[in-house]
Amino acid sequence: MEPEFHPDSYGYRPGKSALDAISVARQRCWRYNWVLDLDIKTFFDSIEPDLLMRAVRKHTDCPWVLLYIE
Repeated sequence: MEPEFHPDSYGYRPGKSALDAISVARQRCWRYNWVLDLDIKTFFDSIEPDLLMRAVRKHTDCPWVLLYIE
């Protein structure tokens, strides 16, 4: 799945850390005068399970991955 992630995604990615994310955020704070803040705490509570599984199946057919996500 690594190639599917956006370059600005830092959570649980090989070779990327929270300190890397802070470094990029610090650099961007000097370039932009706005901030976008998102709270996705309940995102997966509101997504349709069938739609989620269709999206997951586009990226994997590994039975144990599908089992854990279901």
